[in-house]
Amino acid sequence: MNVAIILAGGKGERFGGEVPKQFVVLHGHRVMDYAIKAFEQHPAIDQIIIVVPANWKSEIIAEYPQHTVVLGGNTRRESSYNGLIACPTNTDNVLFHDAARPFLDYDTIQRVIDGLKIASAVDTAIPATDTIIEVKESKITDMPIRDFLFQGQTPQGFHYDVIRKAHETISVETTDDIRLAMEMGIECISVAGSQFNFKITSSNDLYMAERVTQINARKTNKIPNFKGKKVLVFGGTGGIGSALVKRLIEDDAIVTSLGSEVDISQKSLPDNLNQEWDIIIHSAGLFIKKPFAELSVNEWDNVMSINFRSAFLVAQLAHKTMKEGGWLTFIGSSSSHRGRTSQSVYAASKAALNNLTQSLAAEFLDNHIRVNCINPPRTDTAMRHKAFPGENKNLLANPKNVAEDILRYCDGDETGHIVNLKYSHQFQASR
Repeated sequence: MNVAIILAGGKGERFGGEVPKQFVVLHGHRVMDYAIKAFEQHPAIDQIIIVVPANWKSEIIAEYPQHTVVLGGNTRRESSYNGLIACPTNTDNVLFHDAARPFLDYDTIQRVIDGLKIASAVDTAIPATDTIIEVKESKITDMPIRDFLFQGQTPQGFHYDVIRKAHETISVETTDDIRLAMEMGIECISVAGSQFNFKITSSNDLYMAERVTQINARKTNKIPNFKGKKVLVFGGTGGIGSALVKRLIEDDAIVTSLGSEVDISQKSLPDNLNQEWDIIIHSAGLFIKKPFAELSVNEWDNVMSINFRSAFLVAQLAHKTMKEGGWLTFIGSSSSHRGRTSQSVYAASKAALNNLTQSLAAEFLDNHIRVNCINPPRTDTAMRHKAFPGENKNLLANPKNVAEDILRYCDGDETGHIVNLKYSHQFQASR
């Protein structure tokens, strides 16, 4: 039996917030939830034990009744041992993992399990990319050869009887279980980790984690089956919108496509839209390319009304009509994370959409409404050609490909993601 022990008992002093880092919400889920899900999805993991502080125990038990939840100790070593003694008697291997490492992947878990077939202690590590120096009283005292230096990560895997004996016989205080095995004279091996599998220890790390999810967010490997799903698409007559509608109809979804017949710049949406929806996609938008100094207040208001205020109305509609949960997907723009000349109001409206998405994802979590924003790259649409006549089409993404990628995020439990779609051919095309 393989048991995963997720160490979430730390107080997070270095993180500096009121909430320990492992319980901070990252795109609609706690940081620790990502590691739990990774172990849940691996078929070789038979049981999960979650080690938590006392003030979080009842909440985590309620949230994860299928797993064993135990109290952490005053130190990392005590927490590890509490997890060990909670293991079933027939446990063969244990994998310790820091709850503050959210980007654990299937392959890393598998490498640790495979390593335990040839060794009784396995560490996960990545090569050190920076030069390491030893410093004492501000003076450099050593500079080890980098070729032999690695950065240790988790999971760390062990044969159960070996690591339990190490905990019960070795007196060295340590923040690392692999050191206990080494102190006992056990041969320890390392397997490849991942650059993404970093540990969140500061607010800067949390910022990096948010950026990683933008490029590393999980999407389904294939387009989900939308047969019979009730889908409402705003902007369904535009380039990306029409591609979305076409693809959904091909999959036998029940699609309502809205274009100019509904003025989304108004203060309310038509009453006939107050019906049950499984998926709502907001693809409508207005693009004005004009230097800031030449913009009028009316033009600014029009763009903000159609691109951003309408999202408020659409979100209200989703909250009202998705009684059993659903998916609310906003279509943003690559301009949201990089303002461009003569696109100030458009870029500002799309940047606001990103923040709205993350706020709604947290607020709608209990309603089981997943909220994501997909920012397509420059795409081959009529709106694009009107704004940029004569542009090299090789630099533009195919609307069909963009639509299919968007639909991959209209399924599953992921929420709060700001996904920046990128296609390699756009970088390779001659400009």
